[in-house]
Amino acid sequence: MKNFYRLLFSIILLFAFVSLKAQENSTKITVQLSATSTKNPAKIVLSWINDGSANGFKIYRRIIGSGNSWGNAISNLQSSSSQYVDNNVTIGINYEYYVKKNGGNSNNGYGYINSSIELPVKQNRGKLILVVENTYIGDNDFDDAVDITIKDIEADGWIVKRINVNRNDAVTFVKQQIINIYNLDNVNTKGLYLLGHVPVPYSGLLYPDGHTDHIGAWPADAYYGDIDGIWTDNSVNDMSAARSQNHNIVGDGKFDQSILPSNVDLQVGRVDMANLTTFLETEKELLIHYMNKAHFYKIKVITANERSLIDNNFTTQPEGFASSGYRNFSVMFNNQNINDSIDYFTGTSINSGSSYMWSYGCGGGSYQSCGGIGTTTGFSTDYLQTIFTMLIGSYFGDWDSENNFLRASLAQGQTLTAAWAGRPHWYFHHMALGANIGFSTKLTQNNNGEYFSSTYTNYYKRKIHIALMGDPTLRMHYISPPNNLSALNINNQIALNWDPSQDTILGYNIYRILPGENSYTKINNSLITSTTYTDNSISFSTGITYIVKAVVLKTTASGTYFNQSLGTSSTTSIVLGLQDLINSNISIYPNPSDNLFNIKWNNLLVGNVRIEVYNIKGQLIYKKITSDSNHHSLQMEQFPSGIYFVKLNDDIGNFHVKKIIKY
Repeated sequence: MKNFYRLLFSIILLFAFVSLKAQENSTKITVQLSATSTKNPAKIVLSWINDGSANGFKIYRRIIGSGNSWGNAISNLQSSSSQYVDNNVTIGINYEYYVKKNGGNSNNGYGYINSSIELPVKQNRGKLILVVENTYIGDNDFDDAVDITIKDIEADGWIVKRINVNRNDAVTFVKQQIINIYNLDNVNTKGLYLLGHVPVPYSGLLYPDGHTDHIGAWPADAYYGDIDGIWTDNSVNDMSAARSQNHNIVGDGKFDQSILPSNVDLQVGRVDMANLTTFLETEKELLIHYMNKAHFYKIKVITANERSLIDNNFTTQPEGFASSGYRNFSVMFNNQNINDSIDYFTGTSINSGSSYMWSYGCGGGSYQSCGGIGTTTGFSTDYLQTIFTMLIGSYFGDWDSENNFLRASLAQGQTLTAAWAGRPHWYFHHMALGANIGFSTKLTQNNNGEYFSSTYTNYYKRKIHIALMGDPTLRMHYISPPNNLSALNINNQIALNWDPSQDTILGYNIYRILPGENSYTKINNSLITSTTYTDNSISFSTGITYIVKAVVLKTTASGTYFNQSLGTSSTTSIVLGLQDLINSNISIYPNPSDNLFNIKWNNLLVGNVRIEVYNIKGQLIYKKITSDSNHHSLQMEQFPSGIYFVKLNDDIGNFHVKKIIKY
């Protein structure tokens, strides 16, 4: 079998040097779709680029969640077609379309799009298992960042179940801890977030990058997400790879499987900053930095232009690696917002002043570089303004290596996710209508012909190397959330009050979870347009958690959907804590800031004013008493990046609280 793979890849690499006379292969095998949806009359209009190479087009449609089969084509169109109008649609239904360009042999093209008319909000996303590697547990900064990460994930509709492991644990031990939690609620447990240097499973006898000196076991986080598959360590014996970590022999703790033994059950993502020694920051500092920037993106402090960049250095490859970019980016942003004439690094560097929400780069590579794209050293000295990225090149898809190029992308700038995309192709099109990236990861891993995976389909699909670097709960579109929710007992009813979102919104949804419950229940029948609400459906008691989320109707290149912000939360208690205090009468600017915060308050504060600053855990880190006029300049240079609360008290018991964010 090994000789067969080597022969196959010798042929593939030979083809790589053949200059094709037709158009660039990445676009040739792609149908670049987009969609517009209207409510009255209800219709969805699919559009695409007609490149002139088609004999015709086939249109398929299914409702998401109805099964894996596409069934029969709903329409067969002529070769000149570039549009399809679907009038047989219902508002709020989640449709998925597949458009195949019939070109014969290598001229076939494939496009997929998730479309809807006002797709309803997703209220509950399920349970997520957070596996934290315990080396830095006990460090205040690290613990604070993890706490914020958990709070953000739960504010987006997940229930988080946390376990701690050690980097020296056996992968079988870690897997069993995951299975134990999964079995408590296997219906609702959907996600798995590996945070830190969680032990890395290795499996297989494969070399997806086509280099025979790289054959052997590759990192396989899919092992953790496959709850019921049978993974063995009793047949593979191969030590020919140049890198010893790829050696795989019987009984060494590395598994035999190159193909997934069963479908992956969990949406898996990993954030791992181990052995990135090119960076000046320590592993702990890089982890904290990642969690902080993920938080800032989710609350819309960090933003990016809704457009994409493709830097394709494999234009003659018959596989058309960059079609993973064209196929996904057109449904996210329209093909007009795909820039394929700019360099990956210079185009997204903070020095250029440009940002791209998504990017794709490919070229010949090494463990620490991608030809025509950049190097790990380049990542360590730059700050790129791209949130989601796909990269492919030789060697660095084997991501558990020192100063690995793929993982290094997450250690800098604004980048939050990375995937080695092209062998096979990845499918992120559901994210254009609000899906999280873990959904796309699991779909890509389990793809068994449902989606086009490669011109060498039988080799790349369902391989164990397919993995996501990054937080699997991340979505594309975030809204500025409301803040400072309070839940007060007013005449045995629960009165809610919050600060508004800074975005233009339709209103707010309010969710409630009672003690012992495992999911959130929406308690408002229609959107709340004010910033107060009284829950008179139950009597006041302690331990009831409320979450308020802002809502917008988001229009993308795939249709329209109702999008929600992260929620601001409050839990009822007899004695109000710091998180329950109502913000009022304080002005702080700039906010966020990297150091200086100017605080102003009104004349209702009497006498001496005590200024206190608390970190996210409620610990007092700064105190100042002033009798000056109604302002104070707060210097935060000595404190780490994160969220803080400023509390002002006067001589007669008045107090006010405001949240600040330090970069």
